Amino acid sequence: MADARPRSGGERGRADMHLHTLYSDGVMEVQALLDHVEQSTELDLIAITDHERIDGALRAQELHAAGDYHFGLVVGEEITTRRGHLLALFLTERIPPLRPLEETIERIHAQGGIAIAPHPMAPLTPSLGRRSLVRLHHDPDLSHRLDAIEMLNPSVAGRARRPHRRALNQLMELAAVGNSDAHVLEHVGTGWTWFPGAGDEDYRRAIADRTTEAEGEYWTHWHNVSVYGRQLVAKARHVRHTLRPTGEWR
Repeated sequence: MADARPRSGGERGRADMHLHTLYSDGVMEVQALLDHVEQSTELDLIAITDHERIDGALRAQELHAAGDYHFGLVVGEEITTRRGHLLALFLTERIPPLRPLEETIERIHAQGGIAIAPHPMAPLTPSLGRRSLVRLHHDPDLSHRLDAIEMLNPSVAGRARRPHRRALNQLMELAAVGNSDAHVLEHVGTGWTWFPGAGDEDYRRAIADRTTEAEGEYWTHWHNVSVYGRQLVAKARHVRHTLRPTGEWR
């Protein structure tokens, strides 16, 4: 990272840790995403979290290391568990899908990663339900515990049940994060997490200390419809190639 200070000029960094590229069901090329973050946002940290694969994030890591960027990059993955989607950050290896939820969290932690519940209880996408979240909270095995909960996700799916999410987290006391869940460039940075510092280790520490703050701007319903139309081809491509996770599909 070229500059350890927050790009916004304050004492807090801004992170968007839930982004999808052409490697899964997004419509963003990796290079275009990196350039957009650098030139058109004030983000200090991002994570690429394609569905069921990390090769796009690893490619981004190579491009990021070779470039002159003023933001940090974390390798992540959005994993489909048997109970719903799970966001994993700071990975070094891909985690296979469709495994039990507790096993998936344990695999994330074994890599030194962070496990986050994305768009929890959302009705329009496979999401962790309240029962699963509460069960994790009471699990005596700490390796099965979540590290954070996505309190703000600006999509239609993420907007649903936000009050229920807030009430649930009063019980679970997890770090609250905001992310864009962007699949197109114009959505990158529309949801974000404030955290003390600017770098990836600052973010990791803020999650552990629960000093994060979720913020963002919700998309309009019409904008959601427009974007989902652009995603149809990408989603079909992703389903076709899920079992062969290699290559950037155009």
